[in-house]
Amino acid sequence: MIKKVLISNYKSIVKQEIDLGRVNIFIGENGSGKSNVLEAIGMLVASKCDELTTEKLFNRGIRVTKPSLTFNSFLNKKLKKTTTVELIDDSDSSIKSTFKNERPDDIYSKWVDSETIKLQEEILKHTLRNFKGNKELPSDELEGFKDFFRNKMISSMTGNIFKEIFGDEIINYVIYNLNSNALRGISSESKREYLGIFGEGLDVLLSTFSEEQMHELMSYNFISWLEDVKLDGTDFLKYKGHKLGRSSSNLYFTDKFMKKDNKLFSAENANEGALHILFYLALFISEKTPNFFAIDNIETALNPKLCRDLITSIAKLSEKHNKQVLITTHNPAVLDGLNLFDENQRLFVVKRANDGQTIVEPIKIKPNVMEGKYKLSELWMRGFLGGLSNSNF
Repeated sequence: MIKKVLISNYKSIVKQEIDLGRVNIFIGENGSGKSNVLEAIGMLVASKCDELTTEKLFNRGIRVTKPSLTFNSFLNKKLKKTTTVELIDDSDSSIKSTFKNERPDDIYSKWVDSETIKLQEEILKHTLRNFKGNKELPSDELEGFKDFFRNKMISSMTGNIFKEIFGDEIINYVIYNLNSNALRGISSESKREYLGIFGEGLDVLLSTFSEEQMHELMSYNFISWLEDVKLDGTDFLKYKGHKLGRSSSNLYFTDKFMKKDNKLFSAENANEGALHILFYLALFISEKTPNFFAIDNIETALNPKLCRDLITSIAKLSEKHNKQVLITTHNPAVLDGLNLFDENQRLFVVKRANDGQTIVEPIKIKPNVMEGKYKLSELWMRGFLGGLSNSNF
């Protein structure tokens, strides 16, 4: 599990060190830099997988912009053209990336991780030392060998080193930000497996569930009308008229309050809340989804009580299924699902300092405050936690 993240010179973050738990929730006003924390981690992971191109960054949930806008550019501050991100796990293993871009005004230019380049050059030197007869090769052939080895082999070798340090689960880090059309199978923009960053592929993931996993998913009775979830891989139900042709999803729901012959409907016609809840439960239950990931704006489409109950369930599921998650929210009800006396559950307030830089502060609650019957949502809305807008309408 990742216990610490260090970020320097990424968008509005000048320098921050964040101690993580298993479930981490970030609150703060709009534009405070919450998503920047999630994206900085994504940049590091992408660099170790040789995925620093525009398309691959997008498929991890990172908002791609001109490289020049990725660096701090605060007034009266000297511009630095490198970004550094480091992860430290609970065994004190560390991995770091230092990013730069030779064409900072070209949105399609590829980032370079100098830490990875250093490692690759060490691998290349070691290989050449052990390459029999390399001294006898003509210089052009030797350079050709270097280029081949650098382009075809080293990237996979550095990726394997990253896997050995942190395991397969870290390299699959993505930022989920759900979209209703994607959940309904009407749009498909990202290319991640098994779940796209906007919710694509939920039906495909559920089709891999065992009977035990499906039973666990359905045991969370969040949706009062939901009787059952069905999957139709043969499109039999589509041809029976239960789905229009727009949706590619094979997911169907049954409503327990409706008559037997008129209670089945497709994901295309399901309400947003049910789709979002189903997605989150599947995400935490499945062994095929990442073990380390982020969720941006988890409260979207959810009733406040659902938000609270979902977070409580996520805390239990993350422990049971070995998941670690970073979550952003603007809904106070989300906080009421947290237990801040559990070290695995942590709350952070993200704010902009007077000079504009992002500050991330952990929230510690004293027992006597909670004994006073104050909910975390009330403490936030009363201004005791910070992270509120100063606007006056």
